[in-house]
Amino acid sequence: LLLPPSLDGPSLDGSGNLVAHVASPMPGMAVLAEQKAGHALAGAKISNTGNAVISLPLALENQVSRLVVEGPPAAGSVYLLDNFAHGSLIGLASSSPAAQTPFLGALYFVSRAIPIGSQLVTGDVASLIAGRVNVIILADVALTPAALQQAQDWIEAGGEIIRFAGPITAAAPDGLAPDALLAGDRRLGGTLTWTTPQPFAPPPADSPLAGLRTGTETTVSRQILADPTCLDPNTVWARLADGTPLVLGKPIGKGLLVSVLTTANADWSNLALAGIYPAMLARLIALDRGAPVLPGRELPMLYALNFNGDLTAPGASAPGITAGSLPQITVSPLHPPGIYGIGGAAIALNLGGHVTPPIPAKLPHAERLGLQRPAVDFGNLLLAAATLLLCLDLLISLLVRGLIRPPRRQTAMIGVLLVACIADPAQRAQAQPIPPAALQTELAYIKTGDPATDQISADALQYLSALVSARSSAQLAGPAAVSPDSDDLDLYPMIYWPVLASAPAPSDAACAALNTYMQHGGLLLMDSQGSDARAQGSGAGFTPGADAAIRRAASCLYLPPLEALTTANAIAHSFYIIQSFPGKFTGSPVLIASAAARDADGVTPIIIGQNDWAGAWARDADGDPEQTPLPGGEDQRVIADRFGTNLVIYALTGDYKADQSNLPAFLEKLGH
Repeated sequence: LLLPPSLDGPSLDGSGNLVAHVASPMPGMAVLAEQKAGHALAGAKISNTGNAVISLPLALENQVSRLVVEGPPAAGSVYLLDNFAHGSLIGLASSSPAAQTPFLGALYFVSRAIPIGSQLVTGDVASLIAGRVNVIILADVALTPAALQQAQDWIEAGGEIIRFAGPITAAAPDGLAPDALLAGDRRLGGTLTWTTPQPFAPPPADSPLAGLRTGTETTVSRQILADPTCLDPNTVWARLADGTPLVLGKPIGKGLLVSVLTTANADWSNLALAGIYPAMLARLIALDRGAPVLPGRELPMLYALNFNGDLTAPGASAPGITAGSLPQITVSPLHPPGIYGIGGAAIALNLGGHVTPPIPAKLPHAERLGLQRPAVDFGNLLLAAATLLLCLDLLISLLVRGLIRPPRRQTAMIGVLLVACIADPAQRAQAQPIPPAALQTELAYIKTGDPATDQISADALQYLSALVSARSSAQLAGPAAVSPDSDDLDLYPMIYWPVLASAPAPSDAACAALNTYMQHGGLLLMDSQGSDARAQGSGAGFTPGADAAIRRAASCLYLPPLEALTTANAIAHSFYIIQSFPGKFTGSPVLIASAAARDADGVTPIIIGQNDWAGAWARDADGDPEQTPLPGGEDQRVIADRFGTNLVIYALTGDYKADQSNLPAFLEKLGH
């Protein structure tokens, strides 16, 4: 049975390798990546862990329509890929050579808000078109007449351009926009104006941006205006609170042109610093792969997957599904596997991830009637043992209450006999000390050998334990430093693992201990002190080699299929309700086990990130923070502390609050 694939396994660098996951490992067999016509583009052998890594350039990877396990045809050996399972090749163009300068460049925030799995290239319009990119993002670029004509022809042929405004565009609008733009810019706020920065208004229901969560904290202080005398209302995808258009979009030929009438960085607005920014870019980039799939829209069945793994025409009674209900759907005659969609919007429903993985049955041992063992009557023995224990309990009770006062010598002898009878045989020879973690609840961190890092980890978990003890009924003792290859890990509900860029691969004993810990219900939190320059988040570039170190550390772990942590997960509301998961850095994706790969209680055994959470939690002996979160400072530290509290409560109590996320839907349904 093929499970949902992932991009590049547990890594965070988005390199584009397609990793197929098989429920039951079949070493020696291969998984093939096929086109719609059935031609295989590439294949890979299945490893002992049930994974097959298929390496393809992104342009070819986007042509893969299904993954197939070689061998006899079957529905379970096929996994259908819809357009939204592929990545995008995105081109970035700017008029400034320092476009990606941290926090200042025109494309710095764009490059970090691109969806995971996308590949970025930079250059001018001509070179990007020649490189066959899917989407071009322009950040306040002045186009020559030749480049302008090339861009228009490329859009008509099926390309998509997302264009941001700025001083260059305001000075001389060139006509490459969904509607006519006025020269100059509108300024909101400041000492010489009567207006204030305007927040976003909720996008209209017919807009591709419909449903994005807007708030009053995201404001625009400067923008370019669309000409109101000839404005087509159908091109307005988003407005400010005062009704001024902010995002314009229009299909041109087979392609699409989108204009965002403010800058791509934080010069004219704080849009680039808000959570809506990556969500908006992801929604706009996804338009290149077809019409957006709205969560509440019902999609009829287009093709059914038969028992041989082939797509056939659906039955007349096949019901439709909605994209929002896809994660909870179980494949059945009511919801058969296949492709569901309408127009350009289509999603795939597969067996993998939507059925319970098969578990081999354990048959009872059968014996012939003539060889059956006779029954043994233990009734008299059990009755005698119970009587003996009752007498012993009565004797101890009388001694404790002082109703029997034997001579001192006899008292000592009775104590020796009781210890000899009750104590474990191994403890009679030598008394073993009881570990502190067996008598109290402790968090733990894995020792790295670097004194500074280990001190930060100890201070961080010490503060987190005190914070949880003060805010909840849980009472935690100080943290413990552990070595997986020598210490017992089963005593700790959560273990923090700071992965250094120079850290070697763990030993075989450490890998076995960590795998056993995760299988028995423990929560392993892997974290690095930043990431490589290619990664996302404010920590990008702070720790070269961090991505390779995480892959090296996790290479021997039995990792389940991973997915990005979202606010829909119970971790986001296990104690506090939070919208992000920052540490010393923020913006880097946080990975957890996919819903189908979690345990029976729905709890993930592992969390992987690169936000340096310990750096935000650590306090010194006086209670003062030891490091400064970037870029949000103390406001970011508050959210990091709340995320840490949620993690501890989640590790202690599990997924019991998951149903509370559905409470508004339940109440709304009861109201009807």
